[in-house]
Amino acid sequence: MLSTEIVGWFADIGLDDRPHVGGKGGSLGELQRAGIAVPPGFVVKTGAFERFIRALERESAVRARVESLDAEDLTAITACCKEMRARVEAAELPADVLDEISAAHTTLCVNAEHVPVAVRSSATTEDAADASFAGLQDTYLWVTSLGQTLHYVRSCWASLYSVESVSYRRKRGLPEESVAMAVVVQRMVNARTAGVMFTRSPVTGDRSVMTIEGAWGLGSAVVGGEVTPDHWVVGKITGEISVREISEKLVQHVPAAGGGIEHVPVAEERRRAPCLSDE
Repeated sequence: MLSTEIVGWFADIGLDDRPHVGGKGGSLGELQRAGIAVPPGFVVKTGAFERFIRALERESAVRARVESLDAEDLTAITACCKEMRARVEAAELPADVLDEISAAHTTLCVNAEHVPVAVRSSATTEDAADASFAGLQDTYLWVTSLGQTLHYVRSCWASLYSVESVSYRRKRGLPEESVAMAVVVQRMVNARTAGVMFTRSPVTGDRSVMTIEGAWGLGSAVVGGEVTPDHWVVGKITGEISVREISEKLVQHVPAAGGGIEHVPVAEERRRAPCLSDE
């Protein structure tokens, strides 16, 4: 598993590589290096995105067209974004990009058919000090074939040209040349419980505690705000739980039979039950 300008494996990347693998990709590599149990995966690096955009721009402008937009002209932004997204999603991948993503996907899913993966946007500016694109780009879960993976890589790139993302960039006057998209392709876990852990309080910034929020099923229901998660605050040194709030969790996300995810009701007896034990 060799990393190249097009594909990088988690074992080979870290936070210093964020210009090429984005914030999410760099963090996943750093976590794996730290010995955390990260599901295996690779990143389609910004080098692939740049090759793709250069091919598109041989037909007509992309970045210059976006930079010419007036930040206050929502009608023009909306029309431009619709056109750009359609172009990105319909265009063919450059041959070297297609070959390397296909080979990496085969390696990741070796000895198994229809291994589900997540295809996750990882913008180079999503966690920057002066701008955050977190939440403005797309993620696709339980993707079960190479063909779907290739399609959703383009969909992640296309999400750079959503109305929300372009409006944000134009209002901040960010140069389009500095905006690029990497894409994480990572094996899925069929989670009983999922959520988010903050290694300091997201409310007060207190570094002596961790805050954990979770719910039944896949974590997309929590991140998407479709369920009010259970909530704990835990002391890092003592392990003492100082806050325990168990919510009524009405829905959960689970894998759909043909790929993707579906929303299903939580069984009555589990709605008020904690999704994690104290231990």
